Amino acid sequence: MASVVLRNLTKQYSGNNAPSLDMLNLEIADGEFVCLVGPSGCGKTTALRMIAGLEDVTSGEIEIGGRIVNDLPSRDRDIALVFQSYALYPHLTVADNMSFGLKLRKVPKAEIEQAVQSAAKILDLVDLLKRKPAQLSGGQRQRVALGRALVRDPAVFLMDEPLSNLDAKLRVQTRAEIAQLHHRLQATMLYVTHDQVEAMTMADRIAVINLGVLEQYGTPRDLYNFPNNQFVAGFIGSPSMNFVSMRINRDVERVHLTGMSADSNIKVTLTDEQSDILRKSDGSDIVVGVRPEHLIEGSIDHAGFSAVAKVEVIEFLGNDEHIHATSDETDLVAILNAHSSVARGDSITLSAPLDTVHFFDPTSGLRLS
Repeated sequence: MASVVLRNLTKQYSGNNAPSLDMLNLEIADGEFVCLVGPSGCGKTTALRMIAGLEDVTSGEIEIGGRIVNDLPSRDRDIALVFQSYALYPHLTVADNMSFGLKLRKVPKAEIEQAVQSAAKILDLVDLLKRKPAQLSGGQRQRVALGRALVRDPAVFLMDEPLSNLDAKLRVQTRAEIAQLHHRLQATMLYVTHDQVEAMTMADRIAVINLGVLEQYGTPRDLYNFPNNQFVAGFIGSPSMNFVSMRINRDVERVHLTGMSADSNIKVTLTDEQSDILRKSDGSDIVVGVRPEHLIEGSIDHAGFSAVAKVEVIEFLGNDEHIHATSDETDLVAILNAHSSVARGDSITLSAPLDTVHFFDPTSGLRLS
């Protein structure tokens, strides 16, 4: 296995005003599982394709295992790719699909058979080796694609949205299988996905990319608890974080926050320390973020977020309910216990403790400490 280092990696397509990837810097340790996430068109697949040697580098460096590989062809980079499409040969058996690359490299037959058998045991494909792709389920085909990469014993695994063609149940199952595979192999894996749930549940670290720019790189827990900015805060977490534009009111005794209207139903009560910090701030407005899972029904006695809201939609999900409500023309989502007596049309109070509330600069979007 090997580490991967990206230094100021940039991709500028001719005819585009802005680079598709702009000065990306990442360090992926040997044996680490890293996810590149972001909305469609953000540049994450472009980065993966440049690492794989399928796209030319406009500027910057790609280092794999301590050597610069910018000018090396894909076959010499010691990487293995798993694509969104399974890309299996329909006329070949599972065993032949898995061994195809090794045969092209003229690896001895005994080594090929040993590599295929070993990968088949890891991926639970031993009983399927004589079948053809048409006889397999979607999840089994994806495991064959993984096996084809696994037999190569590469320095780095590169995966481009490999689960997007699977149904919801199979995605969860195969997600767990890939995580177990990484734990077993201790392999270096770079995984591209637009699904932040996949990234949160699988990765050691996550790189969030937006419009070609790296917004934040860290552990799932750090990105969830300490997002650098409003984009990361809204992208990480499902359902997405609630954002409310609020006004800073500097009273004689302390600062408090209210909604933008004069008779607002939304307020935030601050601690003395936070009051002092905001009293010294230049702005008069602020963006407050609260995650749906941190909202509770009813008031709280201590400092925190509070909103009187009208329930518009209730989504029953078994163990809990997603409550969609409006307050001062602001949409809020709360996750409440399924045994809640809340009904559509009710007026309810939604509250959150202050230590779960985030504050963002309305102009830059940066998180305020």
